[in-house]
Amino acid sequence: MNLEHCYVRIPASQRNYPVYRIISLERLWELFEKRVNTLVKPIRWDDPFENFVMGLKGRLPSGEIVEFAQRYDFFGQCWTLGGGSDAMWRIYSSDKRSVRIKVRLKSLVQTLAPGAIGIVMLGKVRYLDTEGLLSWAKRVMRDARSPDIRLLGRTLLVKRAAFSHEREVRLLYYDPKADWQKLFQYRVDPGTFVEEIVVDPRLSVDEARECMKEIGKRTAFRGRIIHSRLYAAPQEFVLRLGAAYSSLPRGSWRKAYKGDMLINTRAPNPQILLPVRDLRFDSRS
Repeated sequence: MNLEHCYVRIPASQRNYPVYRIISLERLWELFEKRVNTLVKPIRWDDPFENFVMGLKGRLPSGEIVEFAQRYDFFGQCWTLGGGSDAMWRIYSSDKRSVRIKVRLKSLVQTLAPGAIGIVMLGKVRYLDTEGLLSWAKRVMRDARSPDIRLLGRTLLVKRAAFSHEREVRLLYYDPKADWQKLFQYRVDPGTFVEEIVVDPRLSVDEARECMKEIGKRTAFRGRIIHSRLYAAPQEFVLRLGAAYSSLPRGSWRKAYKGDMLINTRAPNPQILLPVRDLRFDSRS
């Protein structure tokens, strides 16, 4: 089956790239227990500019004013090419009870398109300022020689530049039988669809361990379940210092914080004391 037409601004060389999505544990349970992936109506997305083109009226060369009848027949799901920044975790996991799942771009198309009766699109989001976004919409809609439903879908693949940090990819589905349903669900095998599950980096080691244990028990997932290392301290390493440091004075005590209190403790290693020079009067400056 040729699925080339499903990809928008995603060349063949990038279709095996991983993408990520932060979802609540409740959504994770649904994915594994019901074995369905859930898309929602874009009208439910937060940014009011998300659906602005679909909601616009158009003027035909004759002067007649028209609207897009199928503007509410799309469903979508948002993913990111980024591994999970601090901002993304705080936005989408405010209660620390969410996880980041990892899949492949091509898996999003291959699990939906073969059995779909509607139109499947997977595309990278373009980020434009407000003026550029309006200009793009006017140009694309006006100049289309053979407009079809994919043209309307492409309007869901542009977003304001303020959101560019999200590096978003969107899975879109046009359902000709959408009617009034708010969700679209399709069958997946979560064990092969999902490659990795990562729990919130702000959880303590003990909290993360319990969360990962619960995930493993409820999902029977055999892939990697790990604690995000976003806030993990780097491994200790020793700097190589030059000979100039050897002659500096040394001490045996060092300052440390115990809670909010600064205290002196005996140091396991000699503490070198760097000279404090007033550069205003230092002829070497």
